[in-house]
Amino acid sequence: MTKRFGFTLAEVLITLGIIGVVAAMTIPTLISNTNGAQFKTAYKKALSTLNQAVLMNIAMDDTDFSTLKADTASAGQPITTGSMGDLLVNRLQSATDITDSYFEAAGTAGAGAGDPTTLTAMEYKTTVTCTAEGEPAEDCEAADIGNEIEVTVNVAAPADNTWRVYSFADGTSFAYLKAAANCSEINENCVGFIDVNGSAGPNTAIDCSSGAAADGEEEEITECDASKITDIFPVFFHGQTVEPANDSARAVLFGK
Repeated sequence: MTKRFGFTLAEVLITLGIIGVVAAMTIPTLISNTNGAQFKTAYKKALSTLNQAVLMNIAMDDTDFSTLKADTASAGQPITTGSMGDLLVNRLQSATDITDSYFEAAGTAGAGAGDPTTLTAMEYKTTVTCTAEGEPAEDCEAADIGNEIEVTVNVAAPADNTWRVYSFADGTSFAYLKAAANCSEINENCVGFIDVNGSAGPNTAIDCSSGAAADGEEEEITECDASKITDIFPVFFHGQTVEPANDSARAVLFGK
């Protein structure tokens, strides 16, 4: 009598079932981590590109963000000379104005959670030196004059009538407030955001929760799990630099 070696149908089905369960548990995490790593790399590259653009502008025109003029051009009109858009077009050959198509693709104001026009919590944290009461930030009090204090800048949700969006050759987008002008120091108008994959989703701002410290104060974020990294990163631009504008964006740039 010949013996046959192999697996029964029940054993095969049980094995496939186990494989399916393990895959269902691990694949979403792997995909999320992969996307997070890609977003992180693209963010760093975009930040470097923007900083190189202003350094080139300094070398060629002896001007930086402190001389910016507000972007007053309407759709279809030539870009305002001396504005952020003018700087980008002159220094980055691939910079293309995609404001209309970006917001149309991402959704219109109030279209629902997830698109950049509904980011009502565009919060930016920075440190400023108080030069006078209320200057350069409302948080500056008489006792703070001459000292550094941390301030939080809240900016209106992105909307196509207040923001201009440019796309670069690698698909990264950069949006800035059209009112940005004279950005020698950080102020509520000298802000923008990098969207590392253009109008493609998830179009949500990076937000790595830090938890609460023992004294009830919020701890500074020093690392950001790859699975929590999304595609929009708020930035400040002032003087000769573009820098991350909140703890989460800084954690992605400087964290391990």
